[in-house]
Amino acid sequence: MEINTNKIRNVLLDAMCLIIIAEIISLLANSQFSWEVTIVTMIAVVLFAIFAMLAKKAPYPSLLSALVVFIILSIISAAIKPTYLGGSIIVKIFILIYLVRSIHDAREMSQALKKRSAA
Repeated sequence: MEINTNKIRNVLLDAMCLIIIAEIISLLANSQFSWEVTIVTMIAVVLFAIFAMLAKKAPYPSLLSALVVFIILSIISAAIKPTYLGGSIIVKIFILIYLVRSIHDAREMSQALKKRSAA
């Protein structure tokens, strides 16, 4: 059985791109710019890129870490500027669902990688 080790990496990279799109939507929907929220978004993008690089060796921990970071940073950005959330809430919900639905695949991939390294 061949394992597609790039699947979770691609999920994380897709989510990273969607985070950028959500930020652009928030910027377009609001009349006031918020450096704080933009900095939080840049931190999320950098962390997702790091998790994507680590996903090839450890898909399950990388995906769970990305999910936790996404939730925490979404809460922080909503607390900083609640009006920013309105423009991108649909995209953020989609990212959350996308990450949660990938947990099963990441778990299977991690188990397959363990079996392959043990053999």
